Amino acid sequence: MYLKKEEFVSAEDIPLEDVRTVKFLKGETITAEEPGEDGWRLVCVDGWPLGFARRNGEMLKNKRSPGWRWQ
Repeated sequence: MYLKKEEFVSAEDIPLEDVRTVKFLKGETITAEEPGEDGWRLVCVDGWPLGFARRNGEMLKNKRSPGWRWQ
């Protein structure tokens, strides 16, 4: 993931200690912490990009490739 959080229009940054970090790595849908518009989001952990998610209301639907997901 070459993109930096500052280079992407809309990013969701979550802390490393948050349970949503592991859920995202497993390919699960996570909840958004702050209000925002629907659309594509760059999901970052402590500023480092992990992948993309599609925001739909309060939910961030994971778009990580199945081969990259934790089992």
